[in-house]
Amino acid sequence: GDKMTLDSVNVIGNRVLVKINDDDEESVGGVILATPSSKETRPSTGTVVKIGEGKMTGDGTILPMLVSIGDKVKFMDYAGNEIEIEEEEFSVVLMSEILAKF
Repeated sequence: GDKMTLDSVNVIGNRVLVKINDDDEESVGGVILATPSSKETRPSTGTVVKIGEGKMTGDGTILPMLVSIGDKVKFMDYAGNEIEIEEEEFSVVLMSEILAKF
């Protein structure tokens, strides 16, 4: 169909589809993490929902992805391309733009 759904979307290469966290999120330790009040700041944390097959090297070898579906990740501020799927916010980021998983 013409609409993007989680079932129909696949990321390619060394890209990762991340579901963006809500404005305030409670960490595993119970601490509330608030986003900055500036409207110019884009969210840069979320949960991995799809991963590509990995980056292809010059000799054709595929480098494995370093994250898995379900990982919580922090990626570079302003990295990736934000998209909306089924009325929820996602970002497609390069594996190299992910700074940490937790």
